[in-house]
Amino acid sequence: MGPCGGDHADGVSVRPGGGKDAAVAGLLHATQIPDGFLSFLGPAFLTRLYRRVVATPGHFLLVAAEGDRVVGFVAGSTDVRGLYRTFLLHDGVPAAAEAAGRLLRGWRRALETLRHGAGAGTGRGVELLAIAVDPDRQGRGTGRHLVTGFLDAVRSGGGGAAYVVVAADNDRAVGLYRGAGFVAGPPFELHAGTSSLVMQWDEGRSAATESRS
Repeated sequence: MGPCGGDHADGVSVRPGGGKDAAVAGLLHATQIPDGFLSFLGPAFLTRLYRRVVATPGHFLLVAAEGDRVVGFVAGSTDVRGLYRTFLLHDGVPAAAEAAGRLLRGWRRALETLRHGAGAGTGRGVELLAIAVDPDRQGRGTGRHLVTGFLDAVRSGGGGAAYVVVAADNDRAVGLYRGAGFVAGPPFELHAGTSSLVMQWDEGRSAATESRS
């Protein structure tokens, strides 16, 4: 899958991410998505995960760059369960060693995360796995550029559908995705006690149809 969004008037460009960008993506994920279970596992674990995303066909990493500085990222996957299986096969032992204590404390949420991609909590097309923006760039349109780049990558890969799982009470994220044309489905629990939404994007369908769906 090849993006991309190109240069923007605010000086930020969206480009494909490579292995060298994985550490920045891992740190941004860990610090800017603090309530997620993957963030709990720490930036070293996440760096390995994003290196695997870059290296595995069917998955992609995009980064927002201001000059040479990466200020945000978004990751997508056509097969989340397959990504986790590949990650466990190639990176499971060192990743588990680095996050052993945290995995033991959060083993229930680890199992819930590994089951993601089957049953409730799935949509059609490419899943937007995660998105995060450096605090210095938040509120300046970088997240919107990243979502646009993500959808451009979906289209360039021949797809016309995508979805994202978001916490139901994350009004800022829900608003961002609605603005890009995603439509919210009914609440469900990915992690016990936490209400989430699957938001679906289909080419040519507007979020304005949400109230009629």
